[in-house]
Amino acid sequence: MNALMIARALLRSWWILATCAVLGVAVAALSSATTTPTYRASTSYYVSVAGQDASTAGEIAQGSTAAQQKIKSYVQLASSPRVLTQVIDELHLKTTPAELGQRVTASVGTGTVIISIAVTDTDAEDAARTTEAIGSTLASVVSQIEPEISAKTPSVRLEEITPATTPSSPVGPKTAANMVLGFAAGLAVGAALALLRSGLDTRVRTADDLEEVGLPLLGDIAFDSDAAAHPLIVRDNAGSARSEAFRALRTNVQFLRSDGPRTLVVTSARPSEGKTTTTANLAVAMSQGGLRVAVVDADLRRPNLANVMGVEGAAGLSDLLVGRAELEDVLQEWGEDGLHVLPAGTIPPNPSELLGSEAMERVLDVLTDRFDVVLLDTPPVLAVTDASILSALVSTTLLVSAAGQTKRTEVRLATEALERVGRQASGVVLTKTKHARRQGGYYRSEYATVTTPSA
Repeated sequence: MNALMIARALLRSWWILATCAVLGVAVAALSSATTTPTYRASTSYYVSVAGQDASTAGEIAQGSTAAQQKIKSYVQLASSPRVLTQVIDELHLKTTPAELGQRVTASVGTGTVIISIAVTDTDAEDAARTTEAIGSTLASVVSQIEPEISAKTPSVRLEEITPATTPSSPVGPKTAANMVLGFAAGLAVGAALALLRSGLDTRVRTADDLEEVGLPLLGDIAFDSDAAAHPLIVRDNAGSARSEAFRALRTNVQFLRSDGPRTLVVTSARPSEGKTTTTANLAVAMSQGGLRVAVVDADLRRPNLANVMGVEGAAGLSDLLVGRAELEDVLQEWGEDGLHVLPAGTIPPNPSELLGSEAMERVLDVLTDRFDVVLLDTPPVLAVTDASILSALVSTTLLVSAAGQTKRTEVRLATEALERVGRQASGVVLTKTKHARRQGGYYRSEYATVTTPSA
């Protein structure tokens, strides 16, 4: 997955990122609100080694170096049980040296002889009292364990330079910082979920999803909830954006070949992708463009073209192929633009054999001689072999794919099925795409393609 694909996956799942980011901020805010505030008090001590009061520069340097070497040990000693046990007894604290040690921090700056001690506590005054007690106890312990230069003269002294004071504001929780971290964590989780969703969801949604199949997009037909009741949108509402999409498809199809395609198979990978509606509207659009068009229902298994076109479908192609009828008996004129419809007729027991017969070739030859364009509505490629058989007899094959329904693997398998008979799909018509209405189009309202969350 390259950077462009990642960006598209994130944009397509923007609602996941937004939801996770909001949840991350909410969790951080709730956690901060329910966390007990903690206070931090600190003190600092200057460490001096006997000899620093000497008059020579050598003795002063020697004492400073010794202090810097020893102070690292004192940092660890500040949180040791020897110091903390005395502090707990002195202040009557209800804790253990190990628990108190987790709240004690001792450090020293590079190149200095100043040790800093800090204690965090849920009570500000307790933090200050504990810090002060640890500092004084550490100074006492150091004087006990370090040898004396002479009677009552310690070799190392810790002198307080910054007394511990009661903090006025808590150091935690850091609500603002936590919310920023929650937002970032939420975005990271959302991005991971979006990429996972993109990897698992292989359905075709936009033209970008067809790039890996290597087929051009010839038409983008918007979803219409009223399509089942009024399938012929080109006839019923010629000024609609959806009708314009079918006219754009007509133009694109005509430019597939320099002389224009004479015979076209319209099929799909799976059922219910809108191939019959697409075939019917494309036929109407072509006839309105001045072409003599014949549209044939070559789906001899589940024919539906007669219902969509509103014609009698009792007799048709199957009856013609077995010799029970003549072409003039079953070919019906439709409308006023020279469009003719050939229904499927009686459903036969051997559709594939009939469609691959010489009789079918003769029917196509006759129709091609009489009409400028012959459109054939066929069964899905992956369901039966009928469409593959017919694609070998025509000049152009269109593959209809439903956005959000057809998988990319199904489109690829459909194209491979056509290639096995020596044909290749000329392009894809993407149907049922989700569009958002926008104003300001050229002469009429336009539609902008949008992606929707997967079910």
